[in-house]
Amino acid sequence: MNVIKRPYGVLGRVLGHSYTPVIYRELAGLDYRKFEREPDQLEVFVRSDVWEGFNVTIPYKKELVSYMDELSDIARRMGNINTVTRLADGRLRGDNTDYYGFKVLVESLGLDLAGKKAVVFGGSGGAGSTAMMVLADLKMNPVSIDRTGENSYANLDLHSDAALAVNCTPVGMFPTCPAAPCSLDVFPKLEGLVDIVYNPARTALMMEAERRGIPYAGGLLMLVAQAAQAVERYMGEVIDMERTVDVTRRLSATEQNISLIGMPGCGKTRVGEHLAKLLKREHVDIDQALANELGMSCAEFIERKGETAFRIRETEVLARIAGQSGLVISCGGGIVTRDENYPLLHQNSLIVMLDRPLEELATKGRPLTAKHGIEELAQQRMPIYRAWADLTVSSTDCAANTAAALMSALPPML
Repeated sequence: MNVIKRPYGVLGRVLGHSYTPVIYRELAGLDYRKFEREPDQLEVFVRSDVWEGFNVTIPYKKELVSYMDELSDIARRMGNINTVTRLADGRLRGDNTDYYGFKVLVESLGLDLAGKKAVVFGGSGGAGSTAMMVLADLKMNPVSIDRTGENSYANLDLHSDAALAVNCTPVGMFPTCPAAPCSLDVFPKLEGLVDIVYNPARTALMMEAERRGIPYAGGLLMLVAQAAQAVERYMGEVIDMERTVDVTRRLSATEQNISLIGMPGCGKTRVGEHLAKLLKREHVDIDQALANELGMSCAEFIERKGETAFRIRETEVLARIAGQSGLVISCGGGIVTRDENYPLLHQNSLIVMLDRPLEELATKGRPLTAKHGIEELAQQRMPIYRAWADLTVSSTDCAANTAAALMSALPPML
């Protein structure tokens, strides 16, 4: 007799794009699906036999507590659940693995923070209340920072002694990125930053911490860690931290864009096209996207309106495209002439410089190259290309081979 294996999944009202099916597949090979249900369908779903186990997301984390026969100690303390398992006797058990996921995120910083102050942006919300509980259990002194009330963004100076900053708000999440609830400048004693946002890979707060040399952690590790503990609840299989971190890294590499920079005429467009085919990704050429918007070629626009006007429009297009995920992006050669373009790329891209000998660069139809000359442009831009690049790949005999060489140099993906 064949036994039909029931799927696992996530229960919510409206479920858009989610990394979780991929995470559960990688962690434990689970058949993981989306269960979209309206409030009046909850009881039928919970009492049904169409699932083996499921996670719960907004808006049902508190509502489903009443359907549980048993709660874990953490779920009881938190007053909400995010994981439901069916016990051997058929009873339902509610648990909350967000607590563990956030704890892993804080501990990943490797800092001794006991006895020190933590400011939690959005600490009164659902995710924020979890963070407040975990930080208190870690012997820290958490303070919730909210829009109004005793501790708000208007009086952050009262907490200039904070050692840890935590963002539990959606500020900075795609598509409104990069953005931040505040600047970290007000916290001169800051030792670490945690941001539970996981898309983009680096939020504005994370990039600010990076500039200041402060350890930081993003929300993707929390997402994978809470899933790892949910697998333990579902199947009794313990997922070790090494595996959790490995899945996190590979998923991050998979979701981030690969953005190509380099001198005009070095082959970014053609290499990008070949690389996108190899990776089965969408390719976006910033110059072509801009030309489509302008209704004329970039060269023609520069000749008519000037380089300054062109650069402003280029940044606007880059801002709309670079926050997306999983693209191959070919940038114009002058993308590095505006400092504000770096965080737009860095937030969600592995930035790759294509290095090609100057004598091999194409110059036809490039007014800025004609105006300044290859050598002058190279002198101005090459140091910036190298500073921005996470990876440098030398041009080979053709675009296809360069793309293949680039692909072999990329970090492991899912």
